[in-house]
Amino acid sequence: MAEAIVCSVLQTLAQPIIQEAIGEKNFLFGVRDKVEDAKLELEMMRCFLKDADARARCGDETLRDWVLRITEVAYDLENVVATFVLKEEAAATKGMVLRIACLFKRPIELHEVGSKIDMLSNRVSKLTRGLQAYGVRVIPSNERQNDPRRTYSHVPEPHFVGFKENIRELVAHLTNPSSRVVSICGMGGSGKTTLAKEVYHQTEVKNQFNCFAWVYVSQQFQAREIWEGILFDLFSPAEKERKEIKDMSNDEVVRKLHQVLQQNKCLVVLDDVWTKEAWNILKPAFPENTTQSKINGFICEPQHLNHQESWELLAKKASYLKNIEETNPSNYKEMKELGNKMLKHCGGLPLAVVVLGGLLSAKCTLDEWGMLHENVKELINKGEESIGEQEYKGVFAVLGLSYDELPYQIKPCFLHLANFPEDHEINVKELCKLWTAEGFVLNDNEAHKCLMALVRRSMVQVGSRSSIVGRIKTCRMHDLMRDLCLEKARSENFLSLINFQEAEGSGVSTQVMPTSKVRRLAVHSNKNIVSQLLPLTSNRDGCLRSLICFGPKEDLRYPRDLFKPLFNCFYMLRVLKVESISTFGSMRMLPKEIGRLIHLRFLSLRNCLPEYRLSHSMVNLRCLQTLDLRRNAVVSIMVLRSMNTVISKLDHLRHLYLPKLWEGICLDKLGIQLGCIVKQFQLRLANLKSLETLVNFDTSYCILDDLSQLTKLTKLGIITQNGGLGEIKPASNLQSLDLFQSDDGKLEDIVPFLSSYPRIQKLKLEAKLVRLQENIPCPNLVKVTLRSTYLAVDPMPILGKLSKLRILSLGYRSYFGKKMVCCKDSFPQLESFSLQGLRDLEEWRVEEGALSKLCHLKLIDCMELKSYPDGLRNITTLDEIEIIGMSEGFKRSFDPK
Repeated sequence: MAEAIVCSVLQTLAQPIIQEAIGEKNFLFGVRDKVEDAKLELEMMRCFLKDADARARCGDETLRDWVLRITEVAYDLENVVATFVLKEEAAATKGMVLRIACLFKRPIELHEVGSKIDMLSNRVSKLTRGLQAYGVRVIPSNERQNDPRRTYSHVPEPHFVGFKENIRELVAHLTNPSSRVVSICGMGGSGKTTLAKEVYHQTEVKNQFNCFAWVYVSQQFQAREIWEGILFDLFSPAEKERKEIKDMSNDEVVRKLHQVLQQNKCLVVLDDVWTKEAWNILKPAFPENTTQSKINGFICEPQHLNHQESWELLAKKASYLKNIEETNPSNYKEMKELGNKMLKHCGGLPLAVVVLGGLLSAKCTLDEWGMLHENVKELINKGEESIGEQEYKGVFAVLGLSYDELPYQIKPCFLHLANFPEDHEINVKELCKLWTAEGFVLNDNEAHKCLMALVRRSMVQVGSRSSIVGRIKTCRMHDLMRDLCLEKARSENFLSLINFQEAEGSGVSTQVMPTSKVRRLAVHSNKNIVSQLLPLTSNRDGCLRSLICFGPKEDLRYPRDLFKPLFNCFYMLRVLKVESISTFGSMRMLPKEIGRLIHLRFLSLRNCLPEYRLSHSMVNLRCLQTLDLRRNAVVSIMVLRSMNTVISKLDHLRHLYLPKLWEGICLDKLGIQLGCIVKQFQLRLANLKSLETLVNFDTSYCILDDLSQLTKLTKLGIITQNGGLGEIKPASNLQSLDLFQSDDGKLEDIVPFLSSYPRIQKLKLEAKLVRLQENIPCPNLVKVTLRSTYLAVDPMPILGKLSKLRILSLGYRSYFGKKMVCCKDSFPQLESFSLQGLRDLEEWRVEEGALSKLCHLKLIDCMELKSYPDGLRNITTLDEIEIIGMSEGFKRSFDPK
């Protein structure tokens, strides 16, 4: 891990902005030479760190302490140089008088910086000499690397092995009317969730029920969220109904769910239930006597894989084995012998086999298998990597090896995942932005490559994928892998976690406030005890680089006195993520002390107080890359004014998420006077040349011409109240476009506007169209979502011509016609089709050759649709159909293959 940190610091010191700041103008004071000397010392030390890291992991406590000291020195050196550079930049922007005043202080400041760098360089040199004296050697960097072009699928279905008897038993119980509760239990990683998914998608099971729900419970859960999740899964309520459910009391939600389960044949899967007490908390919502609904939460224990099944699963992960079997049988025989020896340490546990297979997927030779076999035995026999219960020891030895074998660049990315709560569905786009802000990678694309490497090694699980080239949309970690991640993050002093959350029925999991030097801090807070964050500010070493807070979905009430000292103490922060803040006492503006966070690269204040204004001191945040100001309420004019003062100065921004000013209210209704006030504070974005993402660009308070200056923009979300789309200048590299127009807004011909964006692949329209034009000038569209478009003419003939379209969703109020026809050979690439809330639709016809590659079909709340289209019955690729809220006549006509 020390190698990764040192390399990251060297990368920072080599950046052009650093080199320019310590250039010729500072030569006389020796700053440049001192920085170069420090870089050379770090480069020399780096040669020894591979061996030092490895020996520290094997239990050498002396070297472990040495490695921790090395990382601290590297961080301190980066802090000194980066702070100096940013202050130099800030001084250059000051007025003439202030710059002259600074000239008198500058020699003293440069001397202080040089002295600090000298001191740190000496410490690095002493540590390097100490490593050599201790016998740490230089290991050549000639190890075989994983081929980035090779693909290792992490989709569970292709790698499903075993559990045949379990599946037969579970299907029999689920289809037996007298069996109401079916349970799957076993140790972590034994395949409970995988088995449940396989049974869940069995045809016999699908034919038995008409409503389905799958929810995660976990050790720390809120019963209300579980009940709501089941309701939303069972009948996918409209936005209005969702709000009504959200506004219900707990007793009303329980009664509502109880009624739905009594009136329908439902299969409910409760995944990851840890205790009987947790089930006792949840079960009041489930009928006790009905025989129609099944609750699958906790009868069978998944059978461990036998040797043959384990080898079959391993061979699927290491896919090159089939070729070796055909081309070199003798090598294959020896590799199989070695593989079976290693598989003994997995104990038939599916997760351990999958992880071992991911590790072997990058080891293609017999020699590499032999070396890995020796390492596996050493780690297993040592037995000191164990965490938790006794039976997990062997599993953690294998999982620990998968971490040890990671390339040094990816290790910080893996450890960073310890920030997230258990079973948290991690947004990949945000995760990549966090890794970039931390300095683990140079950009979001590099971050995504690191994530894919973790997925290929089965260290991260795929949640959902996006429509474009199947990129990962969300990811998660298995419980055992997360435990390993937490242990590694703590032992290497990478991250500290403070957990204040209290789970219903499972007690409190609270960790003590850290007392040693902490670089990254994750806080899992509870709204009732968030004031316990105040002791954090007593740690004034100023080294904290990341503070990420997770809390309940309800608004958090932060104490007024928290953030001012926090900003004063932790001036090295690069990442600050505090969301859903409802109040800071009487404060209505971020404290001016936030301007001290000159290293800040990621700032999320999502869903904070509507009148919560930005401080003018934020213009000092010149390194800021991501700023998220989205809110669930209408913001005030004063907020707009503060944004106008700050945002235009943040010229390093890459991702900007603005709040919605009017939240669907037509500007005309607010009066001419208010409109004039808004125009005085129009937001100028032309200076943000690095901007790649711009969400909630409101034409009522943003300068339309600025878009033509944002040449790197790839994602754009536009809100228009009074038309004006024809005035918007194109951003040539745009790939994703969301357009929202008020119901009272001006109708426009959308085609001329879209013709300015020929490269877009994703299009979401929530604007009145009445009809689509004959030709959509966007031939590269992969995903189209229509909602509130009020189409009166069937859009299928037009949309069906989009040859690359893979995902199509028609939502509520998108089409008011009674008939819809998918013409012959239309939609040649469409894989996913969703019709939701088309309440006037009576007839849907699918002609021969249409939707030929359709895999997933979702029909929700189209109550007037009379029958299932006969043309769909001949589509052999259609393997998943979701039908919710449809008429009885439609259900009778439905006969899935």
